[in-house]
Amino acid sequence: MERFHALDSLRAVAMFLGIVLHAAVSFSLAPIPWVVRDAGRNFSFDVLIGFIHGFRMPLFFFIAGFFAHLVWQRGGTRAFLRQRGLRIGLPFLLGMITIIPVGAAIWLWAESYAGPMPRRPAINAATARAFPTMHLWFLEMLLVLYASAMLAAWAGGKLRLAAFATRLDAAFEAFIRSRWKPLVMVPPTMLCFWNGPMFGEVDLMGTRLLFAPRAVAYFGLFFAVGWWLHRRVQLLDTLRGSLKTYFLIAFLAFMTLGACHRLRIQPADPEYLRVKLVALAAAALYAWTMTFAVTGLFLRIASRHRPWMRYLADASYWLYLWHVPLVMWLQVLVASSPVHAWLKFAFVLAASIAILLPSYHWLVRYTWLGRMLNGPREKPVRLAAAPG
Repeated sequence: MERFHALDSLRAVAMFLGIVLHAAVSFSLAPIPWVVRDAGRNFSFDVLIGFIHGFRMPLFFFIAGFFAHLVWQRGGTRAFLRQRGLRIGLPFLLGMITIIPVGAAIWLWAESYAGPMPRRPAINAATARAFPTMHLWFLEMLLVLYASAMLAAWAGGKLRLAAFATRLDAAFEAFIRSRWKPLVMVPPTMLCFWNGPMFGEVDLMGTRLLFAPRAVAYFGLFFAVGWWLHRRVQLLDTLRGSLKTYFLIAFLAFMTLGACHRLRIQPADPEYLRVKLVALAAAALYAWTMTFAVTGLFLRIASRHRPWMRYLADASYWLYLWHVPLVMWLQVLVASSPVHAWLKFAFVLAASIAILLPSYHWLVRYTWLGRMLNGPREKPVRLAAAPG
């Protein structure tokens, strides 16, 4: 079976960056709806969170689209739906009845230690629109995008659009080969951002079961580009180019978006529309340039098989599913400590991984849970020592 080691590794890095982000949230000054507000909050964590948050999930859905087409191409629609139902649908359902109640219980316990939050998500609500999915929203989004892809493939077959798909292939090849591809994607991405809760934010993901259609459109853009890239997989190596240019543009876009946020401008202000246009363009450009640049970087440095990276890639799914309750609990433990915030952050991050990684090895990897999440893994056989 063909493996794309660079993209496997990159997907794992996106998962681990999610743990970093959530470990940092309690130390941020920004009005983020998070129950724990550490005594040592400072602006450096806002920079870290903004850096990760602006591209991590777009990158994840770009890679998800790539691998979704790979699975569909190999097995067809029925096998695709069965496999994705096992790897994504079942973990989502099980997570909603295990991880989410545990997370909600820790959230409610943490409220007795926390100060007032800037905004509070509807953690106790029981309606379909407000019921929280917390960090598991990405599984629900994947299911929606998988279903959309299968519907589009079915409609294309019924309408006999093969000739049209060939023309799309040619247009997509020109798009991927162009150095200007991030700019091409800025206008549709800005449209997705337009009615978001804040500049560069498409929705308050995880606070309700039914997310906004604009969120599906936003992540669907990255998923669709990834899907079509695997369809034209020979173009993958073109992403190795223009890395310095893309990283420079991403840096400038990140600084521009940050400056727009620092203005704290309100809709009633006369310059609001102008600032909003600049901010949304910067957010869109940052997401796309970082997606292409980081992918290209990993294609350059991580294309070889490395057993330890393969292991971490497998483990990352389990770690991401269960990290939020553990991270919140650890954040409460250190919230009032006078220790420097970066040391507390390092403790929360290190302790979370130190607990979850062994749990993956001993409780998940070679069990039915591991087969559900990653497929079967063979336990290494220890050879008996030869007699002396």
